[in-house]
Amino acid sequence: MATLRLKFRINLKESEFLFSYNGPLFHRWLPDGEGDAIVLQIKRAKAELKLWFERYGFVERDFIRFDNMRREVDPNIMVKQAILDAGPLTGLLSIRNVTEEEITTLQNNKKGDPNYEALGKRIVKLLYPPLSRFIDILRINYGQYWIRSLEKWDSREHSLGSYCGLRLNLQWSIDEGDTWTPFMPNEPIGELRTIVLLHRRYDEYITQEDWHNLGETVKSGYVPSPAASMLLRTHQYLDQESLKYAFIEGVSALEIAISEFIRGQLGKIEDLMTSANSFWQLPLATQITILGSTLCKSNLDDVKNTVRAIETRNKIIHDGYNPPNSTKDQILGLLKTTSVLLSGTEFRFPTINPGNAIRPLEDWESTKY
Repeated sequence: MATLRLKFRINLKESEFLFSYNGPLFHRWLPDGEGDAIVLQIKRAKAELKLWFERYGFVERDFIRFDNMRREVDPNIMVKQAILDAGPLTGLLSIRNVTEEEITTLQNNKKGDPNYEALGKRIVKLLYPPLSRFIDILRINYGQYWIRSLEKWDSREHSLGSYCGLRLNLQWSIDEGDTWTPFMPNEPIGELRTIVLLHRRYDEYITQEDWHNLGETVKSGYVPSPAASMLLRTHQYLDQESLKYAFIEGVSALEIAISEFIRGQLGKIEDLMTSANSFWQLPLATQITILGSTLCKSNLDDVKNTVRAIETRNKIIHDGYNPPNSTKDQILGLLKTTSVLLSGTEFRFPTINPGNAIRPLEDWESTKY
C-alpha cells in the first residue's frame, strides 16, 4: 500500500479584524519547523502526525516581527527577545494503510465523488481529536487564551470541502512530498464562523523546554479537565480586567478543582471517600486552607489571596460589590492555588499585552523577570 501524506496549516488567530496575535507566544525561542516537530503515533490507523511551528518573521528596529510571508528570523536576536509570535500551526499526517482505490480517487480529483467524500471524512476523523486536544492544552495549560480553538466539522454549517480546504488548508501527496495537490472532497460551501472575543513575568510564555514537555503531555493522553477550562476563563477575565466575572468563575473553578483532587486521590477507595464526607461540610475557605497549606508546591501568600478571593466573590454575589484593581492579586493567587490541585501538567498565566524587550543573554540568564 502507498503512503498518503497530508500537510495542513491551521490559522490560530481569533479575528482578522481586531488586534490579536497570530499564534501562541514563545519566550526567547521558536520551534524551527519540522526539525522541532512533536511526533504523535496514531496506531489504530497506522498513521503518524507531526506538529510544528515555522519561524516566520523579519527583523525591524532590532525586533523580530511576525510575517507569514518572510523567513528572516535572526537566531541571535531571537534568544534575546522576550516575546515571539509563533503564528499558524503546521503539520503533516502520514497514513500507511491507504488502498489503491483511495489513491485512484485522489488522482481523479473529482469534487463531490462519494469515494472522495468518504476519504475526507476519514481524514477529518483522524485529525480532529489530536489537533483539538493539542490546541486546547496550549490554550488552557499554557494560558494562551487568545489563540483560536479548533471547531469540529459540522455538515450543517459548512461543507467538508470548506473545512478541509479553508480551515485546515489540507494538501495531499503520494510521491513523498515532491508534489502537492489541494485536498478538497467537495465544493467549499458555508462560512467558518469566527468568534471575537498586570504585566507579568516573561517566563509565563512558552519556552524551548516547554515545547518538549508539551510533546510528552500530548503523548500521555492528557485532556484538560472541566476545572482547567474554567481556570482559563478566569485568567482571560483577569487579563481583560473583567474582575467580577474573574472572581465568580475563579471560585467556581476552585470548588470543582477541590472535588477533582479529592476524588482523584481517594475515589478508588470507598471507605476513605466515606470517611472524607465531613470534609465537604467545611466552608470553602477552610477546605483550601487545609489543602493549600499542605501541598508542597503551594505558596502560602497565594493561599491567603485565595481565601480573600472567596470573601470578595461572596461580596460580589450577595452585596453587588465592585472589586477595584487592587484585588487583582487575589485573583492571581486564586489561579495559582487552584492550578496546584489540578493533575496532568503545570499551568501558565501570561498576559496578551506584555510589551516586549530585547536584553543581553547574560541579563536573561542571571535574573528572574
